[in-house]
Order: sequence, then C-alpha cells, then structure tokens
Amino acid sequence: MKEEIDENKEKEVIQKAYKYNGLLGIWIIAVFISFLLQVAKIITDSYLVWGFGLLILIYAIALHVQNHKLRIKSIASILVYSLNVLSVIGAVLIILANQAHNLLELEIGLLVGFVTVILQVLALVSALLATRKLRKLYPDVVGNRRKNIK
Repeated sequence: MKEEIDENKEKEVIQKAYKYNGLLGIWIIAVFISFLLQVAKIITDSYLVWGFGLLILIYAIALHVQNHKLRIKSIASILVYSLNVLSVIGAVLIILANQAHNLLELEIGLLVGFVTVILQVLALVSALLATRKLRKLYPDVVGNRRKNIK
C-alpha cells in the first residue's frame, strides 16, 4: 500500500515537473511580447512587465522545487533567477542614467537589458528541452497525463 502511494506521488511530481517546464516557456513568451508592446508604446504600463517578471520568478521557484524532487538539474530556473537579478541592475542603471543625464550608464543599462533578453531565450530553450527530456524519460507517465486530460 505504501509503495502504491509513493508511486502515485512520484507520478504526480513527474507530471507537475513536465507541466511547469512546458508552461515556463509560455510565460517567458508572454513577458517578451508584453515588453515588445511596451517598447512599441502600445502598452504604457511598465508595471505589467514587472508583474509578469515577478510571476515568472515565482513560477521558476516552483519549477526548481519539482525538478529538485526528481533530481533533475534545473537550468531554466537558474537562468530565470539570473535574468531577474540582471534586469533589476539594468533598471537601476537606466533610472540613474536618466536622472544624471549620463550616456555611459544608459548604454550599460541597455546592454544589460540585451543580455537579459538573451537569457530569456536561453531559459525558454532549456525549459523546452527539459520538457522533452521528461517526455523521453517517463513516456508512460506523461502519456497517461495526456490521456487523463482528454
């Protein structure tokens, strides 16, 4: 009986890790699209992008926990952590550059912003690769999840 409960718990962890890895990519795409809409001046509320970034950070923590339970290295969540730190640094540099009218700080802030975009793409790719890896490692569990949804 206990083995059956442990097996069901493990299957649930596998299914959550698969779902979280797949949905992290969608969250990153949503942040990127909202950022592009903000740059194009279609969205003028910068808090929307910051809110999405915070949601991705919370989601990356949950993803990291699920991957840790399966003993899978979570490169995507580590990239999300680092891009959040870099985006805060870049935002502070841009704000300071605007106040001091310093072009060098503004260029460094924009460069940091460009690096965060690259890290977002890398996090997206690594999350999708982790989803693919989970599908290959546990085809019966992920396949059962798909059958249960339909």
